[in-house]
Amino acid sequence: MRISTSEFLLGSLNTMLAQETTVNQLNEEISSGQSLTDPTTDPAGAGLVLNLSDEINHLTFDNNNADAATQSIQGGISVLQQVTTVLNQVRQTAEQAANGTTTAADRASFVNVVQGALQELVQLANTQGADGSYLFSGSKATTTPFSQLSNGQVIYDGDGGSNQVEIAPNLDVPVSLSGQSIFMDIPNGNGSFSVAASGSNTGGAVAIPASVTSASQVAAERLAGSQYEVSFTGSGSSLTYSVSSGTGAPGSASFAASSGVVASGAFTAGSDVQFAGMDVQFQGAPAAGDVFTIAPSQNTSLFATVQTLVSALQIPQTGPGQSALAQQQIQSVLGNLDQAQTSILLAQASFGANLSEGQTVQGQNTTLSTNAKTQ
Repeated sequence: MRISTSEFLLGSLNTMLAQETTVNQLNEEISSGQSLTDPTTDPAGAGLVLNLSDEINHLTFDNNNADAATQSIQGGISVLQQVTTVLNQVRQTAEQAANGTTTAADRASFVNVVQGALQELVQLANTQGADGSYLFSGSKATTTPFSQLSNGQVIYDGDGGSNQVEIAPNLDVPVSLSGQSIFMDIPNGNGSFSVAASGSNTGGAVAIPASVTSASQVAAERLAGSQYEVSFTGSGSSLTYSVSSGTGAPGSASFAASSGVVASGAFTAGSDVQFAGMDVQFQGAPAAGDVFTIAPSQNTSLFATVQTLVSALQIPQTGPGQSALAQQQIQSVLGNLDQAQTSILLAQASFGANLSEGQTVQGQNTTLSTNAKTQ
C-alpha cells in the first residue's frame, strides 16, 4: 500500500501530539503527586477515588461526633465527681450531728450547710453539656431534668432513656444518662430493708439495719409485701420485745389486725434482734411502748434524703424520745447516703465505659481515614 506524503506527515503529527499529551500528563502527575488527575484517563480509578472520598467524609463526620461525645461524657463524669464531693460534705455533717453532743446553735448551723448542699446538688443534676443539652434528662435533651416545687420537693421531668450519638457505622454511644436511675430510684436503708422509729417513742433507743442474715428469706418477704413492728414492754431487766408481721401499714389498725408474732424474747439494752433473715441493732435502751417499724427497702431520692437530714436537725431535742427520734432519722440518712454513693459510682462506671468505647472507636476512625487519604 502506498502512503502519501500528507498522510505520513499527519500520522507523525498525531504521534507527536499523543506523546506531548502523555508528557503533559506525566508532568502534571509529578507536580501534583497524584497519579489520577483526570477521571477520563482511568474511570475505574476515579470510581475508587469517589468511594474513598465518601469514606473519608463519613469517618470525619463520625470522628467529629466522637469528639463531641467524648466532651459530653467527660463532662458527665466530672459532674458526678462533684456530686460525690457534696455528698461527702453532707455525710460529714450528718456524722457530726449524730455524736449526740451538738447544741441547738450547732444544729442550726448544720441546717444552713445541708440546705446549701441541696441547692448545689439540684444545680449539678441540671448541668448542661457543651452543646447545651442536659446530661441527666435521659433522651429529653432540651428539658431541664429537675425542678423544685413550692413545698421543697424535687421532681424529675426527664425520662428513662439516653441521647445516642453515632461514632461509627451502626454504632451509637450514649452521651447522657437518666437522672431517674441516678438520683431518684435509690433504695433506702441498707438496700434490703429500712428501719424507722415511731414519733411517740419516749426511750433513748435508735435502731439500725445492721445486716441481712438470709438474703433469700428477705427477698421472699419483700415479694410478699411483709412489714414488721418491733414493740417493747416492761422495763429494766424485765424489758421484752415482740416482732409482729403483717401486710398493712405498720402502726395502723389494719396492720395489727393481720399481724402475727414472728419473734419475741427478753431484751438487753444495746442488743440485736434477728428475725425473717434480718438483723436489727438497737443502740441505747428503749422504753415500754416504744415501736420501731421494719420494711423492705423502697426507692427514695437523693434530694429527699438530704431534706430528711434537714428535718432531723430541726427536731427540738427536749427529751430522750425527741433526741432518739432525731438520731434515728440521721442514722437513716447515713444509710441512704451509702446507697446514693453506690448509685453515683454505677453512673460513673457507665459513663466510663461509654468514654472508653468512644475513644477506642475514635482511634480506629483516625487510622481508617489516614489509610483512605493515602490511597
